[in-house]
Amino acid sequence: MKFALALLALVATASAYEIPNFGRGELRHDIQDFLDLVPVEKVIEITIQYYVEDKEFQDMVKYFESEGFKQLVKDVEALPEIKILMDYIHNAGIDIYKIVNKINSALKLPPLTPPSYSIGTYITGGIKGFIQDILDVLPRQQFKDLYEEKLKTSKAFADFIAQLKSENFQHIVNKLYVHPKFQELLTHARNAGVDLVKLKDLFEVLWGIKVPAY
Repeated sequence: MKFALALLALVATASAYEIPNFGRGELRHDIQDFLDLVPVEKVIEITIQYYVEDKEFQDMVKYFESEGFKQLVKDVEALPEIKILMDYIHNAGIDIYKIVNKINSALKLPPLTPPSYSIGTYITGGIKGFIQDILDVLPRQQFKDLYEEKLKTSKAFADFIAQLKSENFQHIVNKLYVHPKFQELLTHARNAGVDLVKLKDLFEVLWGIKVPAY
């Protein structure tokens, strides 16, 4: 119920999300350009309808509130590679710790400490349907075009993508993949009919992230 009320509050105040930042650095502007393409109100409307009408989606929400999922989040956040990545984003001017700590707060997990230095819609149904319904309202070609443009025109964005393609980030992916709780999450996704191979291919093509075979 608290989750549903939170979603309703989001709809009431829906506006383009603005990345918390330290007022410097170009990376925030690059990421913000992508977020500005997201039709926030439509995404929230679809999400609420799934929460109200779709049992599979409701079960997913329950899983996200479970102790098992909380432990997965804690274990991932404890990875040294995650610390390296978050500090990189932090130093690039984005207050990533504020974003992550909002998630931790919702999960009733302790906050992470940043570095001491500052630098009425039809729904398809099911988790697979939820993913597809969200994808259907996203301007995918605009995302692709903006991605290619940013790679050419923004060193900050290009450096960020290089981080995602780095050995450090690949270590994060590999460690996360073999985590028992993550395997449990993959099982939930497979049982829900989510095309994990498509997601794997998308990560590799777009971000250069090599996900082990499912």
